[in-house]
Amino acid sequence: MKTSFISIFLFVAAAAEAEVVSFKNDVMPIFLKSGCNAGDCHGSSRGQDGFTLSLFGYDSEGDYFRLMEEHPGRRVNLVEPERSLLLQKATGAVSHTGGELFAKDSESYQIILDWLNQGAPRDLEETPLATGIRFQAETHKFERPGGSLTAEVTAIYADGSERDVTRWCLFMGNNESVAPINEDGVVEAKKAGGAHVFARFDKFTVGMEITVLPEGEFVWPNPPENNYVDALVFAKLQDMRILSSDLCSDEQFLRRATIDLTGTLPTPEEYTGFLASDDPDKRRKLVDELMSRDAFGEVWAARWGEWLRIFTDTNPERGTAMQAGWNYYQWVRENMVENTPIDEFAQQLLSGNGSNLTSPPSNYYTMIPQGKVDPVRLSEDTAQIFMGIRTQCAQCHNHPFDRWTIEDYYAFQSFFMGVRRKHGSEAREYFTFVDVDAEPALHPVDGQPMAHKFLGGEYADVADKDARKVLAAWLTSPENRLFRENIANRIWAHFFGRGIVEPVDDFRISNPPSNAALLDELGRKLGEEYGYDQRKLIRDICLSRTYQLSATTNQSNAQDDALFSHAQLRRMRADVFFDCLCAALDYKHRFRRSSADRALVMFEGGRRDNFNAYFFTTFGQARRESVCACEDKTEANLSQALHLINGQTIDHALQRNPKLIPNLLDQFDTNEPIIETLYIRALSRKPTETELNGILEMLPESADRQARHKAFDNVLWGLLNSSEFMFNH
Repeated sequence: MKTSFISIFLFVAAAAEAEVVSFKNDVMPIFLKSGCNAGDCHGSSRGQDGFTLSLFGYDSEGDYFRLMEEHPGRRVNLVEPERSLLLQKATGAVSHTGGELFAKDSESYQIILDWLNQGAPRDLEETPLATGIRFQAETHKFERPGGSLTAEVTAIYADGSERDVTRWCLFMGNNESVAPINEDGVVEAKKAGGAHVFARFDKFTVGMEITVLPEGEFVWPNPPENNYVDALVFAKLQDMRILSSDLCSDEQFLRRATIDLTGTLPTPEEYTGFLASDDPDKRRKLVDELMSRDAFGEVWAARWGEWLRIFTDTNPERGTAMQAGWNYYQWVRENMVENTPIDEFAQQLLSGNGSNLTSPPSNYYTMIPQGKVDPVRLSEDTAQIFMGIRTQCAQCHNHPFDRWTIEDYYAFQSFFMGVRRKHGSEAREYFTFVDVDAEPALHPVDGQPMAHKFLGGEYADVADKDARKVLAAWLTSPENRLFRENIANRIWAHFFGRGIVEPVDDFRISNPPSNAALLDELGRKLGEEYGYDQRKLIRDICLSRTYQLSATTNQSNAQDDALFSHAQLRRMRADVFFDCLCAALDYKHRFRRSSADRALVMFEGGRRDNFNAYFFTTFGQARRESVCACEDKTEANLSQALHLINGQTIDHALQRNPKLIPNLLDQFDTNEPIIETLYIRALSRKPTETELNGILEMLPESADRQARHKAFDNVLWGLLNSSEFMFNH
């Protein structure tokens, strides 16, 4: 009896001294590392083989219930822990769809076995949980290819303690050809270049920038810097041992800036005047003059028209009548032309109330949902438009590649729960208003109301207030990096063909900026220094040496597509390309159901223009079915080439009452000036001697006007079918 008592006492004492295994902190990480709660296994919405876990472990309480209490004794055997189905399947002792995940002598097996031996307890309320993770360094530089690094990850807990969790993390990278990372966190430097590697633990993701320098000597030539843009771009290039290209020519700059800033080609008169000027400041003066035109604001109105989904419908129940859409576009255009600060523009949109026919900003709440008011759609699209964040993944589970949780998602959705609409005095009219007493969104797991909370910020005080106005004030604060960097990045992408974060509306930890210092400074300038005056930021960009670099590459930057060491060849967007064709042809195409004189200013982006619909579809104009920037497609394809070769867009301009070639034939008696004029109109340059001689040889010797007319039609047709014309460079 005495011996038995002592044995029991010693067993209890030993158990008390043993470290208690935490389900959330110790067992759940094993499920994550082993892939048990991944989307193709038990984390699927349907589960796997009758057992379901929350995707990536976002609902640990639910996972405990399903493991221990949903079917008591089925998956866990507390009498004989080694015979628990949980362990037998994971070790392959019994049939398991996922195969063997770990061996009996592994740390994973021992942790779960210890937890079962302790009675598989539920975590106490005071159990400190992880509050974040970090790599041992934010950056790492390899001096040459061939080295390796073990990326170590530390978790920080609510009680201030820290713990090495490297072995329980999931690892991935964004450039496997440069620096792949394996499942143990070992990074290999394969070749020169830049990359990022990422680690996920619990609900947190963290990244590390990896640089692999090329071998050999490198001398930085210290190119001149026009402003802070160049300083930050060149610092990154120097760090990566990449040389920038030379400056583009005056001809290239004239064409590039005119297309980017006004959406059309420079005229022959503008070409002649710019090339003839010997003013050393003429590029700055050109930028200022182009930005003073209404066409500059119309370029950005077209952009915002796509992002805001200005798209009408004849069904009055949708609240998207053509009159409403027209008024909405004209309001956007007016704000862009008059250079309304972007923060004020965003505030007016988010707080829009009243009639969709007489209060244009209220159309934000009819055009975005395109039907019934939908707080889900409004919250997701608002985050994507104004912060560049795609929160959709967090609707059902924690975002697997970013910091956003399911709690963040529904707390942000609460800002739009009070939006209401009602019919006006006619079928086309809808009034938007807000119920300040509306209940917040409910958590889908436990049904608890989710108090209003800013994404990445604090809880909001919305008592007796329009929650949208509270959100708008926070969103557009000069200090809000989410908003200011998103806008700055979209502006940058317009001029370089890609964002510093690309895609421009996919900011996340696992999609970091290619030049973080540059994006940070552009955002700071825009929000804090320029008061969200986008013209000032655009001017900085266009006057930088970086924007004025040539598209011709050198040996060191030929493979660079993200650090802006040279200009990219950018196929013009559909509406701009259409307008440039018309400008080069000196021809006005008809638009059906529109009084617009340019494709760029059609308020729905040409959706109702049946005359030219094939062109706009073929060249990838945004369909405005979502707010995603990806809808505007600028990739070249075979259908585009075929349409330019034998489609009606060029053919009609050349065959139906043409005036360009006849006027040139009247103006010039010889062929050379006509060829030169066609080159200037289409390519903003004169032909080279080789090109000129080649064309002269092909022209008919006959002085017959009709024959000459046809020959010059062919010359112009060839120029418009060239890659040089289609691309801005």
